[in-house]
Amino acid sequence: MNELEIFLRLSLAGLAIVITVISVFSFLKVRDGKIALASLGFCLFAVEGTMLSFGIFFPAVEAYISVELLTGIAFLSLIFLYLSIVKR
Repeated sequence: MNELEIFLRLSLAGLAIVITVISVFSFLKVRDGKIALASLGFCLFAVEGTMLSFGIFFPAVEAYISVELLTGIAFLSLIFLYLSIVKR
């Protein structure tokens, strides 16, 4: 694993966690269902980033993280983000 991969994994996790926290606080303030869906989408991105980051510190975890699992999480994240835009 090179430095660029480590940087990208940690950046993905960090940015996703920051955006999740901001969107959750926005939801708590406004109580809008669209923001709740966006928060769920960003939360799933944070889960994906955290799983990738665990692979840096715990190499044994890499064996349990499959491409299909990460792709499924990303797909669900995009669905929630799409629904937050489409919902009236």
